[in-house]
Amino acid sequence: MNKYALSPPRWILLFFVSIVFSQIHGQSLTEINGYAPAYVGKEIEVYQISDFITMREERIASATIKADSTFSLVFNLDETRKLILKAGNNKANLFANPNGKYEVLFPEKSKYDPYNPSGNFVELVFFNLGKEDINYKILEFNRWNDEFIARYYTKNNADSKYFVARLDTFKLDVEKYYKADTNDRYFGYHVKYTIAKLDDLRFVGNRNQYEKYDFYIRSTPIYYQNEAYMQYILHFYEKLLPRVNAELNNQIYLGILKSSPTAISRALSKEYTLSGQYKLRELIMLKTLSECFYDKDYPQTNILTILDSVSKVALYPENKLVAQNIRFRLTELSPGSRAPDFLLKDEGKDLTLQSLQKKYLYLFFVDPTSLDNMKQMNLLKPIYERYKDNVNFVMVYKDKTEVDFSKLKNELPWKVISSNETNSIFKNYNVVNYPYYVLIDPFGYVIGAPALGPIPNGSYDTIDKTFFMIQKALKEGNGSDR
Repeated sequence: MNKYALSPPRWILLFFVSIVFSQIHGQSLTEINGYAPAYVGKEIEVYQISDFITMREERIASATIKADSTFSLVFNLDETRKLILKAGNNKANLFANPNGKYEVLFPEKSKYDPYNPSGNFVELVFFNLGKEDINYKILEFNRWNDEFIARYYTKNNADSKYFVARLDTFKLDVEKYYKADTNDRYFGYHVKYTIAKLDDLRFVGNRNQYEKYDFYIRSTPIYYQNEAYMQYILHFYEKLLPRVNAELNNQIYLGILKSSPTAISRALSKEYTLSGQYKLRELIMLKTLSECFYDKDYPQTNILTILDSVSKVALYPENKLVAQNIRFRLTELSPGSRAPDFLLKDEGKDLTLQSLQKKYLYLFFVDPTSLDNMKQMNLLKPIYERYKDNVNFVMVYKDKTEVDFSKLKNELPWKVISSNETNSIFKNYNVVNYPYYVLIDPFGYVIGAPALGPIPNGSYDTIDKTFFMIQKALKEGNGSDR
């Protein structure tokens, strides 16, 4: 035997390492490093947008912000995407390329912005941002575009040849300036469809609907992850059914009654602006179905059946995903829908939706590390004391090492459940921001999601009013006048 030959165990080990290395090397790892001094010790998360019709978000990375305010996020990115960073109930946008590296400052919410329970947007500060970076180019072009509109599209200029001349000049200047960026597909679409929106402004000689279709849509491949393109497409086909002729509208309606996506697509092909790409026609069919779902003239069960069918047998995987997401959006925790079941551990015992169905259930998701969240918990305590006989209060939070579960449980009077972030309850209840409240009736049906909390909403209502009406109805039902 050759004395330099590898023994089998070592050969296998090296072979395994080489495979792992090649797999890691083949991934498009994107990095976001930064500073968040206002969020030390809190979690920062990265979400990508699944599709721009439903705007469903998928978490792709997370990290804890260190004591020196730094954080590092590394994740795989399959294509250029708009991402959302979230920390402390605030969020910011960032465009990212595969293999991109970004250094940012995640700022605190402006003290002049009112608190928004669903989260406030803040603007990232970029460091060392090159001129070729997608964020730099989009920020630069958007500023140029905004300045053009502010300067030239005025009340006096809108119906004049002056604006048309300036618009033509602006388009030529943009084309010339970005001529070298023809290989950047994402940015190219962004520029084209941001300018396309200018054609939707009212001015002398602007293109009609068919001209816009021929110029901007007919021969352009669908770009599902390009925000500017998708916004233009969704606006172009918004509320399509009322705009088509009566005969075509009836054919689409009959297709829905038959629960037949093929019949609907065949009918839509007779509309000039959908006569070309089948892929686009299928996408717009899905959007149209979502629009008429809450119209009493259209059977919801049939629409859900069609969405189920498309999500399984569509020719294009992108449309399958859109169909799945639309169906989820149409049925997610809407009032009157069945609440998703869950499994939580309460002192070693199973806690499920069924085990809590003897009373109304007030289920709320909280971030115990947030002062704002805990202030709301203090406001909730007297409400709990008034209605605990009629309502089950259950608080759930993602298990964190910095949270003292025993201390928290002693401070709060209701059930406090610590759960791993992988628990499906967070996804099934679409928990994105904190605190997030859900109210469920004794039969397991959703009353409100999100439900009111202890802080007044825009109408100065709180959950206290809802609980008072529930308590009153229960007393009247029991024949009690106390």
